[in-house]
Amino acid sequence: MFYLSSRCVIDIKQLQYLIALDKTQHFGQAAEICHVTQPTLSMRLRNLERELDVILIKRSSRFEGFTEEGEKILQWAKTMQAAYDGLQAEAANFRQQLFGLVRLGIVPLNNIQPISMLQYLSNLLPEVRFHISSSGSEKIIDEINNNSLDIGICYLDKANNEQHEIYPLEKTALGLLYNKQKFIPTEDVISWETVASLPLALLTQANYFRQSVDLTFQRYNLKPTIMLETESTLHLLEAVNSAFCASVIPLDQGIEKMSDNIDIIPIEDTVVNGSLGLLIRREEPRSVLIETCFNAMCDYLKNRNSSN
Repeated sequence: MFYLSSRCVIDIKQLQYLIALDKTQHFGQAAEICHVTQPTLSMRLRNLERELDVILIKRSSRFEGFTEEGEKILQWAKTMQAAYDGLQAEAANFRQQLFGLVRLGIVPLNNIQPISMLQYLSNLLPEVRFHISSSGSEKIIDEINNNSLDIGICYLDKANNEQHEIYPLEKTALGLLYNKQKFIPTEDVISWETVASLPLALLTQANYFRQSVDLTFQRYNLKPTIMLETESTLHLLEAVNSAFCASVIPLDQGIEKMSDNIDIIPIEDTVVNGSLGLLIRREEPRSVLIETCFNAMCDYLKNRNSSN
């Protein structure tokens, strides 16, 4: 419990319920992931409002969002939850244990294979669990800064060495993901002209990776045929696997191994404009667990690069 004054006592569970409500935007779903009944969750959140003497939640027959005060308290709740998790992990370290949840933010279509990396980490740290969210670099860095995420894999435009410890990644080479029944390459490397002639599925234009692909088409004065735009890499895979479209993806992503119907071929003269990196914040609180995972990820990437 946190004692804010002689009359105000906050239970860490109340903060967890608030964070769960932000994640799900739904009272019933928040209660479900917290393993309590909805009336219990609602009662505990009302108790939190009474203890703080502040209205946090806009209510009617359903959840309608947080008040302005609630949004600010939510950020404090996330910071306190991160500190609590770090405290637990630090105590476990003193007992020669490392366990807990590591929250990762990863931009879609990067040049690593995140699940392979997490398998490597899980073998080293079998009691550690992982949560991955996929979003743009700016959001990932903001959430690293406010302790909503622990580790980011993103483009480094908004990162800096004063605030973040950074491990830069190699430039991202591009390939054409294609259905082997729909397209048969005649060379070992294909041109952007050939890519532009095919029906394509690409990420939406808000995505940094897509913007870099668009700039390359512009450099070659090409107008591609874009049949599908999506925020989901799964939809890209489905579009290629069903022979609806081809797609431009990082060459080393490993997506082509997910189906016998598809393959990937390098595209000439291709790297993504912008540097990717692995980063954590420098400021405390920063737990031993997060530092250990970050260093293990760096080792994994160094070993992978040296074996390529």
